Amino acid sequence: MEKEFEIFRNGSTWLRADFHLHTKADKEFVYHGEENSFVSDYVNKLNQENINIAAITNHNKFDYNEYKAVSKKARKQEIYLLPGVELSVNDGANGIHCLVIFNPLEWLENGTDYINSFINQTFAGKHNYENENGRSNDSLIETIKKLDAFEKDYFIIMAHIEANSGFYKEFNGGRITELGQQPIFRKAVLGFQKVRTRDIIDKLNLWLDNELPCFVEGSDAKNIEEIGTGNVVNGVTQKTYLKIGAFNFEAIKYALLDQKHRQATRTTEPINGYIKSISFKGGKMNGSTLHLNHSMNNLIGIRGSGKSSILEAIRYALDIDLTRNQNVDFEYKSNLVNALLGSGGKITSILVDDQGKEYVAEKILGDRTNIFIDGELQIGLKPNAIVKKPIYFGQKDLSQIGDSLSTEYLISKLIGDRLLNKKREIEEKNQDVLRILSELKKIDSKVARKADFEAKQAELNIKIQVFKDNEIDKKLEKQISFNKDINFISRIFNFESKLINALNDFNAEFEDGFTEFHNYVIKEKDNYEDIETILKSLYSFEAIFFELGTIQLKLSEKNIEFIGLAERFYAKFENLKEEFSKIKREINLPNIQADDYVKYTKELDLTKAQLSELEKLSLKKKELETQLKQTLVSLQNLWHNEFEIIQEEIKKVNEDQTSIKIAVEFKGNKQDFKSYLKENLRGSNLRENNIQTIVDNYNDLIAVYEDLNIQNSPIFKSLSDVQLHTFKEYFKSNIEAFLTFRVPDKFDIIYRDRSLNEHSLGQRASALIIFLLTLKESDLIIIDQPEDDLDNQTIYNDVIKVLKELKNTSQFIFATHNPNIPVLGDCEQVVSCRYDTNNIEINLGSIDDETIRKEIVNIMEGGKEAFNNRKRIYELWTH
Repeated sequence: MEKEFEIFRNGSTWLRADFHLHTKADKEFVYHGEENSFVSDYVNKLNQENINIAAITNHNKFDYNEYKAVSKKARKQEIYLLPGVELSVNDGANGIHCLVIFNPLEWLENGTDYINSFINQTFAGKHNYENENGRSNDSLIETIKKLDAFEKDYFIIMAHIEANSGFYKEFNGGRITELGQQPIFRKAVLGFQKVRTRDIIDKLNLWLDNELPCFVEGSDAKNIEEIGTGNVVNGVTQKTYLKIGAFNFEAIKYALLDQKHRQATRTTEPINGYIKSISFKGGKMNGSTLHLNHSMNNLIGIRGSGKSSILEAIRYALDIDLTRNQNVDFEYKSNLVNALLGSGGKITSILVDDQGKEYVAEKILGDRTNIFIDGELQIGLKPNAIVKKPIYFGQKDLSQIGDSLSTEYLISKLIGDRLLNKKREIEEKNQDVLRILSELKKIDSKVARKADFEAKQAELNIKIQVFKDNEIDKKLEKQISFNKDINFISRIFNFESKLINALNDFNAEFEDGFTEFHNYVIKEKDNYEDIETILKSLYSFEAIFFELGTIQLKLSEKNIEFIGLAERFYAKFENLKEEFSKIKREINLPNIQADDYVKYTKELDLTKAQLSELEKLSLKKKELETQLKQTLVSLQNLWHNEFEIIQEEIKKVNEDQTSIKIAVEFKGNKQDFKSYLKENLRGSNLRENNIQTIVDNYNDLIAVYEDLNIQNSPIFKSLSDVQLHTFKEYFKSNIEAFLTFRVPDKFDIIYRDRSLNEHSLGQRASALIIFLLTLKESDLIIIDQPEDDLDNQTIYNDVIKVLKELKNTSQFIFATHNPNIPVLGDCEQVVSCRYDTNNIEINLGSIDDETIRKEIVNIMEGGKEAFNNRKRIYELWTH
């Protein structure tokens, strides 16, 4: 439903109010413009001064026709004009000036002017009273009684209380104390205008028992030029702002009553990032736009009205992922989004960062989110970089907090992206571990063949010895030497080729890396010379690097030259083949083939080379094992660095609020450690107590690995020989996973000196809600039904009071069935949901909006009849 006033599109907002204005109808007011231009000139000046709430309070006079004309014009410019009168009551030495502000719907009902009826009554028998010196027949209390007799809504602001005819100036402390003790005075008088002096404020607090009405401002303008510019203190115009969400009398009155949260002398921009609006294209909300307030937003509706669907869509639009293990009803919540958007459905969000800059985020179902600034795609930008550290809890998610998994999930939400860089380092180190293990496995598979090569070498030596005994080796010495030389040439060729290919890969990997540095723009003039010097150094480095291309070319040329030399050698060998064949024919011994000697010699040469390579691999293995130990130590240090970041963030959280405390123990989640081992040792026949002993004695599997071959270590003592052998086999087959397994830290949430999971569901929910609301670094908190497991007393005493204090530093979006949250929480934007023939319809407005109030009563209180019956019963009980 479209709102009548654009100013309330996003719910309640701060508007400047002026409660003491005069018009041409007042004898004191001077206007020199065209008669027909007065209304336009007057309203334009209000608009120019950004006054959206104005009260016409002429001296002892109310001009109904003038009010109607100005009010109608003002409404078109989104200015709410209230009828009033500056009444001089017959009290004090010089009379007391009161600004009586009337509810226009009641005092001007159906065109009947009850305001002038009241004025005529209080000035009965008086003449020429329509000026600032005129005085009514009634005292302040008698005036209030006469106003009450009309049974219509109004309130009074005591005008310029420190000046002549002002409340403080005309009354002494005893009389003010007496007035403060009268309920009708307290009920009627909601404001003091133009309070300036600290000493006077202190005295008023003493006389009125520290319960002063709201301090407000009014220009008391005697011409159009003075509107909005009066009451200047130290060169600054004093102003009043009220937070309202609709133009009606009740909203103004409530704002004055709730001066702590609804009244201010200046406005500030939101300090948090927030969602300004979400629009839907396709699906059940096709064409709808959800306008949100940067403070508190409540989705209301009967069950099945679509509240949770909308909340899940908001989560989805912000790229807040669900996890099957950590979110209750994972499938259900995921399907809500799919059902709401439908195939090809699109969400467009307007996001605002903490500097007030707007971004457009677009997401089609199943695709990634694209973010734009002024129509230009921001590659890589994510919603949580704009609306920082959003926290989401769907239905029933909060009630699960307390066990290790869900508590860890909560902590991950609180810490957000703080661990990303460290986790990246850990992953890189994990890859180093896996690479070393892979190399060790390759070496082990080759070294395992050493015995075979040694046996083959011995066998070949025996066979060759037969030839030597017959001096055949001497006759074939030349051919054997040629074979060895050919093997040597082949090894050189392979080495050169491998080196050239490695250089090609190296050059290809880094040659484009210099470009990004060339495009750097120096913005700070003071740094220009330093950065230029650094860039010159980079250019020199780059020039040296690109010399690799020349080196590669030269190496390739040399390699081609080598191939030519090798081919000449092979040709020489070909020319000698006939000579070698003749020698073999001349050898005439039974059971001895000359070719066998050549073959055996060649095989022996190759076997010796392989054994030599295995010796090198054995040395390489020792180096890799040392490297592995060093890498594992580095990995453990990174785990501890990660813990330190977590510890520091938790310290901040603990210091930021007092509702609960979080304790963390490094690698303290022994239960998860045990579960991990049980799962991976399934089928090993290791008993529960064996696994428990490992968990009790070791902080992680790296420590177990280091003890596997150390006698008298805990692992040796706790397992039999057979069990130890089996455990080693399982460890070996799972070594990559085991050595990179991070034993989780143990988190414990402490509430009232006990672990959270030791409390009832209600206590847990209360503690967590208050805790979440008090987090200072989250721009947005989304909770589906925060009242679950909470009683109304807890909601009011704990949740509502905290919420009202903190909702202007974070954006809250709740789906709720409990009226206490939107009503007592003074919700800035309420979204009433209704499901109708496969569509979700929404109606938006603040708690001040009359339509929204009716929907709250109908939806959340069971309807007006149920609400009134309950109210009547409560009144009987209290009597």
